[in-house]
Amino acid sequence: GHCHPKIIKAFQEQAERLTLSSRAFYNDRFPVFAERLTSMFGYEMVLPMNTGAEGVETALKLARKWGYEKKKIPKNEAIIVSCCGCFHGRTLAVISMSCDNEATRGFGPLLPGHIKVDFGDAVALEKIFKEHGDRIAGFLFEPIQGEAGSVFGLGSYNLVVMGASLSPPHYKETILYGYMIST
Repeated sequence: GHCHPKIIKAFQEQAERLTLSSRAFYNDRFPVFAERLTSMFGYEMVLPMNTGAEGVETALKLARKWGYEKKKIPKNEAIIVSCCGCFHGRTLAVISMSCDNEATRGFGPLLPGHIKVDFGDAVALEKIFKEHGDRIAGFLFEPIQGEAGSVFGLGSYNLVVMGASLSPPHYKETILYGYMIST
């Protein structure tokens, strides 16, 4: 739970050693962390983030860049598909993926290049991939939506989502980015 003594103790010990690991300055802890993480997952490099919104923004940039350079999507035509009801933060790019009028009202124009689909609607998701698959650089979703009230994807929806990165032709070469935040 919140403020558990073990968590507070670990937090205090960490704050006494290193309060923030930023790429803006060197510290002796980041290389150890990066080596462990890249070795554990077999990656060449790692780009850690401090916040969820920063992580999502970076994922959007990486998906678009990958779409243009690797998938050969025409300039300024990359699409990110996202689900209604997901919460990724309050940045302009993130709210451009939102279906929540309260989150978007007064902040237009929103950023282009986003298609929204109702969370759990496997038929609509498949239709989007069939119609726009050649320009879809990424699909961003929360497998379990937290802000929408702990909503779980339906079985067939999860199969379509997982198939997005596995099944040609319309899902071919799309970055699938799903994440969960546990509290």
